[in-house]
Amino acid sequence: MQEIPHIMSLKQTAYWLGISEVTLKRRIYAKQIKAYKDGGYWKIKREWLEDYQNALIEKMG
Repeated sequence: MQEIPHIMSLKQTAYWLGISEVTLKRRIYAKQIKAYKDGGYWKIKREWLEDYQNALIEKMG
């Protein structure tokens, strides 16, 4: 399995999470996952993705 890049685009992050880019944007706007814009493009740090995934796991049980 490939290592997750340090900083990912919206498309890359959506792929890694197995969700659509639209769903990912909704979660960004809802502040469920951290992201920032760089030159008009969304960027997500690997640490933020890991934080989001850990929060989902905690929520499940």
